[in-house]
Amino acid sequence: MIKYLWGVLLVTLAGCTTIPPETAPAPPLVQAFISSFEITGRISVRNEKDGFSGNLLWRHVLGTDEFVIQSPFGQGVARVTQNQQGATLEMADGKVIHAQTAEDLTQKALGFRLPLGGMPRWVQAQAQNGDAELRYAHDGTLAYLSEQGWQIEYLSYQTLGTATLPNKLSLQNADLKLRLVIDDWQVPAP
Repeated sequence: MIKYLWGVLLVTLAGCTTIPPETAPAPPLVQAFISSFEITGRISVRNEKDGFSGNLLWRHVLGTDEFVIQSPFGQGVARVTQNQQGATLEMADGKVIHAQTAEDLTQKALGFRLPLGGMPRWVQAQAQNGDAELRYAHDGTLAYLSEQGWQIEYLSYQTLGTATLPNKLSLQNADLKLRLVIDDWQVPAP
């Protein structure tokens, strides 16, 4: 009888020590850079003094960007274009401002630098260069990217064909906080 109780006790203890295996995190999701796209969504920008939110239409085609920003009620506020010749800001009141880069343009017009040069890669959850700090979620999607003084959090993703692309991002540096909600991605067929 004692041997039987010892046997039951050992089997019971052995059953208690079994630890279910943890599911391993998915490998980092790596996707090809999409060189042309159109995004519609909403953007908010905040610094210590001011804030703005509005609707955004962004066309990115082979090194040329066009950002159209509208008030939440659909009225045109500004249009920024950037290409190899420089950057231009056209305001709703007809005022036009030129600069070498979109970052210089936003500094000149708004008093702070928006990270428009990094955005084509950042909205695709990709770093611009190899020295960025990256952290991945359990499903393999990029959760956090730190590069060029900016910290980008990827809050959610959507599937577009075979691609998994961010649709909510929070970008922050020492002076600014941006939030981008992408309602629609348009990508040319391969």
